[in-house]
Amino acid sequence: PSSFKIGGLLLPTIERRCASPPSVIVIGGGISGIAAAHVLSNSSFEVTVLESRDRIGGHVHMDYSFGCPIDMGASWLHSVGNDNSLAPLIGHLGLILYHTSGDNFVLYDHVLER
Repeated sequence: PSSFKIGGLLLPTIERRCASPPSVIVIGGGISGIAAAHVLSNSSFEVTVLESRDRIGGHVHMDYSFGCPIDMGASWLHSVGNDNSLAPLIGHLGLILYHTSGDNFVLYDHVLER
């Protein structure tokens, strides 16, 4: 098949023309790296994921340091203009995007401070 569905998302498969399965390295175990590894694996590639942390998930993770799970989630979206394909979806959902110019801004209770 040229594509397959996961949870409503249509993901491509990659056609390969090698007799033995080629191997590929995916750098980063965040959501994009895991998705890429999944697509490649379903396309019969041998996949190795390299992650610098002791866990996968990237910015999406749980913090248990307070004795209970706290969802840290991904909270920063880079390039919210036309460069990021998630920006139109976020706008469609009615969520607010705050444009910043670097790491010198902090958001408290929906008030952007410098």
